[in-house]
Amino acid sequence: MRFVVVVKLKQGILDPQGKAIRKVIERRGEKRIKDIRVGKYFEIEVEGSNRKETQKTVESISKDILSNPIIETVDIIQ
Repeated sequence: MRFVVVVKLKQGILDPQGKAIRKVIERRGEKRIKDIRVGKYFEIEVEGSNRKETQKTVESISKDILSNPIIETVDIIQ
């Protein structure tokens, strides 16, 4: 089974990398970009036939290893 995990900073958490990218885009003449937030994207391939058990494993890995739950959110797409 394949899962896609997207980890992003929570709203209200400063994103200096996103701000830096936005400034570069602005310097290139594009003034319409209001905000950019940077995140992490993971593709996880898992062996197993029990979808519920496999999803629990991916959720656990995502929350315990791939993200910092204090400042980041996790979205899992199947």
